[in-house]
Amino acid sequence: MRALAVAVLLVLAACKDKAPAPAPAPAPAPLPVQSNVPTDAADDPLREEYIADVMAFTGQTHDQVRDQMKLGSDPLKNEWEAWEAKGPMTEARIKEFYKQTKNYIYELAEWHINEPFKRQSDAQLVIDLKKLAPKNVLDFGGGVGLIATPIARAGIDVTLADLDSTSLEFAAFRAKRHGDKLKIWKSDVEPMPPDAKYDVILALDVLEHLPKVELKNAVDKLVKLKHAKTVVVMSAPFGRTAVHPMHLDADEHTKQQVNRLKVEFSP
Repeated sequence: MRALAVAVLLVLAACKDKAPAPAPAPAPAPLPVQSNVPTDAADDPLREEYIADVMAFTGQTHDQVRDQMKLGSDPLKNEWEAWEAKGPMTEARIKEFYKQTKNYIYELAEWHINEPFKRQSDAQLVIDLKKLAPKNVLDFGGGVGLIATPIARAGIDVTLADLDSTSLEFAAFRAKRHGDKLKIWKSDVEPMPPDAKYDVILALDVLEHLPKVELKNAVDKLVKLKHAKTVVVMSAPFGRTAVHPMHLDADEHTKQQVNRLKVEFSP
């Protein structure tokens, strides 16, 4: 792999909504939102494949899955707030929330598939990765695999990492169902991923979900997976909002840990 600088996009300020995933440097100009990207067309192959997978995984009907997706972030938001109401949000309870929730199956699909700009941004990320021609990619905190799956289908060696959770179980189910070559790392129960080092590490919309100890532990692991030419791509919209109450606020500890991921390299 050619010599590459570390590419980082870090959003520390509070945001009103999710930021589109960045692409590795050199970043292309933003793509215009094209009217031919479907938002609710019945003949959208990407969405119909995903819905069929959810149907097979959950036993729901097509209409039930689609109706749940259309609710966007609201069910996840409501579930988080109900979780908060039951007791202090300790690190253990936050972690358990993410391990057990099923709402990301629907919320992430609505965001990645039906939001035109996000869909184009994801597609551009795959194009840019193909140009970089990395030996391998780590998608850390990649949830249900809506970024890792197209990377795998582009012929790139990719590891999807997340908690041993419903989200990751569904991602593995989809990969097996379609024969996608997707490596899985259960990052909370398996010490390290399948590969010793990675040419590209993606940490997109994940760091803002990690409380203090979990964030440090995650960065400890990721730093060990970097080599001198690793490209790191981050998007971290820290700051609790009405739409995303699960996003944690940034502080000096947060900034320190993120900076470690940006600049530290393992021996």
